[in-house]
Amino acid sequence: MPCCGCYKENVEGYCSTCRKLLFDGQRIHTVLPFDAPKADNLEMFQEKTKRLSISGVQLKYSVKREGKELILTEKGGQYILKPIPPTTQLVEREQAPENEHLTMQIAAQLFNISTAANGLIYFKDDAPAYLTRRFDVKPEGGKYQQEDMAQLSGRSRNTHGESFKYDGTYEEIGQLIQQYVAAYPPALEQFFRLVVFNYLFSNGDAHLKNFSLIQTAMGDYTLSPAYDLMCTVLHTPLESDTALDLFAGSMNSPFYSLFGYYGQADFRALANKIGIVPIRRDRILTQLLSTTGQVLQLINQSFLSEEAKEKYIHAYNDKVIRMGMTKEMIAHIMDPQHPGVYAVTHTPAKLTFLDRKMLIGYFNPTEQSEVLEKENKYTFIELNNSKSYRTTKDSQYVTIVEGDILTKVEHLSKN
Repeated sequence: MPCCGCYKENVEGYCSTCRKLLFDGQRIHTVLPFDAPKADNLEMFQEKTKRLSISGVQLKYSVKREGKELILTEKGGQYILKPIPPTTQLVEREQAPENEHLTMQIAAQLFNISTAANGLIYFKDDAPAYLTRRFDVKPEGGKYQQEDMAQLSGRSRNTHGESFKYDGTYEEIGQLIQQYVAAYPPALEQFFRLVVFNYLFSNGDAHLKNFSLIQTAMGDYTLSPAYDLMCTVLHTPLESDTALDLFAGSMNSPFYSLFGYYGQADFRALANKIGIVPIRRDRILTQLLSTTGQVLQLINQSFLSEEAKEKYIHAYNDKVIRMGMTKEMIAHIMDPQHPGVYAVTHTPAKLTFLDRKMLIGYFNPTEQSEVLEKENKYTFIELNNSKSYRTTKDSQYVTIVEGDILTKVEHLSKN
C-alpha cells in the first residue's frame, strides 16, 4: 500500500517523512473516527467548525490531533479537512480530494515549490478527504499574520463586486510582492514558478485569494507556502485556462492572438515585467517543461481512478505542448554530452511544430543567431537547401525556427 502522503510504496498509513511533516512524527490513523458529512450528521460538523475562516468556497472543516486520531474542533484547529464537494455541478467530484493531494505532491516533490504539508485521509465510511496542515499556526499557539492578495490590493466583495478575487492580473501580484516583501527577488521567482505550474496543471482557479504573504518568526513577510493547487479542469472542463490575465493586454499578445491561448512567450513577458533575470526565468521554464516522465510516473502512482488519471494526463500533455521548447531543452537533445543548439551533428534533425508542420535539416549558426536566441528563435538549414547554403552562405536558404512553437526535436538516426 502506498503512503497516503507521498505515495512511497510498501507503507502502512503514512511514511516516517510524512508523519514528521504532517503530525510531528506522531502515528495518526488514516481513518477518521467519524463519517463524511451528510444530511444526518451535518449539524455536528457545523457546530464543531463554525469559526473556521479559510478563504474559498469548498466545504472545509477544522480538525486537531487528539491521541492517535484527528477530531473536529471549533478552537485550536491544526488542520483543514476537505471532503468530497457536495455540489452536483462538478464533474468527477469524488476525485476532488485526491486531485488536490496529487497536484500538491507534484508541486513539492518534482518542482521544489513550497507547499502546505498534506495527505489523503478517509472517513469512517471510507469516503476520502484531503488533509492539509495549517501553516499559519505557531508551534506555541496563536497564528502568524497572513494577508492574501485580494486584501493587499484592497479588493473585497463590497468594493469590487461578487467576482472581486478574479479582478486583477498576475503582474499586479508580482508588484505587490515587490512592495511588501523585503527579500522579494527569490519570492518573485517562487511566485513565477507557481504561476507557470498552475497553467501546466490546468489550475484555472488560482485567483487573488489563492496567493498570500505570511509573517515569519523574524517579523518580516514572505510568500506563503502554496495551497489549493489542483487540476480544476478535471471538474469544470469549460473553465478558462487562468483565473487572472497574466498582465494587462496579455490576451492581445502575438502568440495569444494566433493560437487563442497563452504560450511560452507570454510567460517570458510576465517574468520580464516583474523583474526576473532572463537566465533565471529560462532555467525555471526549462525545469517545469522537462520533467514530463516523472510527472506521469507520479500521476500513475496516485489514488485517482484510471479514468481520472487519463483526463489529468491529457490536460497536462496539452499544456506542455502549448509551451513549446526552451533553448536548454533543444540543446540537450542535440548533444546530451555537451549541450548546444548548434552542436555539430552528422545526421539531420527532425522538427515538429504546434501546427504539426515538420522540418528536416540542421541547426546552423549565422550572424543573426545571437540576437534571435534572446527570443527563443534559431537559424536552421532545411535539408533540401543545405547544398545551396554551403556553396553560397546566402540568407535566403536560412529558416528561422521558433522554439515557442516547437514541440519535438529528434535525430533521424535514432528512429
